[in-house]
Amino acid sequence: MRRIAMLQRVIVEIHSCSAQHLETAHVAETFLGRTIWEGDVEVFAVLGHPRARRCYAWVKRIGGLKRARFFAVLETTVIRTALDAVKFAHISTNAPLIDEFSKLAEHDYRLPP
Repeated sequence: MRRIAMLQRVIVEIHSCSAQHLETAHVAETFLGRTIWEGDVEVFAVLGHPRARRCYAWVKRIGGLKRARFFAVLETTVIRTALDAVKFAHISTNAPLIDEFSKLAEHDYRLPP
């Protein structure tokens, strides 16, 4: 229960709206057949937000139990599930790495005409 209250506080601070817990969704994000993240995402109904009705929130441990990163992603027309929210967060937080990989790929891999 402490986890839910903590995530509700994160939603209030990030998105300036209150949240009511609806359910827990277990998510396994894969890439090329490998699991890159697996965990529970809490689904909340948000109250007082002008555009969103739901928020997906979770905690990702960094370096063991001492550090954590909190995520709270609002539902949109393209983010409709907990898995969508996790994918969006990973793309957003890894954008510089993706950009660098794309630059390398342009030079190292040539597509056939």
